Amino acid sequence: MTSGPGDFLPDPELEQLVSRFLDHTITAEETAVLEQRLRDQPDARDYCARALRFDATLQEALLPQPLQWEETRRVVFDPKRKDGGPAWSIQRQQTVRYGNPGNSLSGSPEGPLGLPGPPVRRRWLWPAILVVSLAAACAGSFFYYRSLENVYALRNGDFEAMDLSRSISGIGHSILYWQDNFSTSGCELCEIGRVSGGKIFAPSGRNIVRLQDRAFLNQLILNKRGTPLKALPGLRVILTGQAYSQGDVPHSLRGGLRFVASGYPDMIQYEAATDSATIPSGGWHPLRMEFQVPADLLRPPSDLSSKNIAAPSIDLSGKELTLSLDCRSPGDSICLDDLKIEVLPPGK
Repeated sequence: MTSGPGDFLPDPELEQLVSRFLDHTITAEETAVLEQRLRDQPDARDYCARALRFDATLQEALLPQPLQWEETRRVVFDPKRKDGGPAWSIQRQQTVRYGNPGNSLSGSPEGPLGLPGPPVRRRWLWPAILVVSLAAACAGSFFYYRSLENVYALRNGDFEAMDLSRSISGIGHSILYWQDNFSTSGCELCEIGRVSGGKIFAPSGRNIVRLQDRAFLNQLILNKRGTPLKALPGLRVILTGQAYSQGDVPHSLRGGLRFVASGYPDMIQYEAATDSATIPSGGWHPLRMEFQVPADLLRPPSDLSSKNIAAPSIDLSGKELTLSLDCRSPGDSICLDDLKIEVLPPGK
């Protein structure tokens, strides 16, 4: 008797590598081993494809799906009907679509939905078709899956995700996707053209963020799969954007990659890397800051809510990083817009 592809039993190493990959806990060394095995071993590629299929099916089943109900009716009134039937005739047809628009669930009167039409088509048919492609190109899918983990971007970096047109003042203190863990009253979302009376306009769109002295702006850095960026020796993060100093002299903007060990009420933060930028006065100017994580990540606390908190030095390797921008402009404010980041892994 010959064995089919589904009869292959993975060795403990392969099973652990695939499991850690799906759980996002795989190390760089383990990733290299898994890549080599997928290139060289067809059975390993097939096993990985089936694992990816099962993981995708499970996530699809757990996520909420759209439900669309369509109903059509045909009404006929024939008072001169000669066959003895009723003068009124009503025909009704119902269709339910669940999930993707192509997944039509039309049931017969005897079916589980009690609706007229052909038998129900099961939702799990598409993963069964998908696995054929995955088995043929598992290595390519694996590399694409991995590529999403290395693509990081700021959410709402242009600050246009909220509409202030209905705000009387043109100012809001709620900034979508920003102020993770902490917030400050000195940080404002502004429709700057209206707020400044036409003296200042945003480089793009309508909204900017304005930081008063000692105020801050922060966001947890996530990749395209929603996984936080973690501190690694040699990691570099480059921040670019536009900045405007509302004073007559240049002012300073300080930035950092921080690990938040504790939030309210006992705030404890550690800094993995810092940089600062001088904002020239008069008009918008390009902003660039570069944060490079050093080899030694043993750090004492950088920010404490109370001097009475006893916080030890810790190793920040593998800790989740938050981007923090702090205004240092006594008496004036700094405006920011079009913020973007580029994450360069160690060695790049």
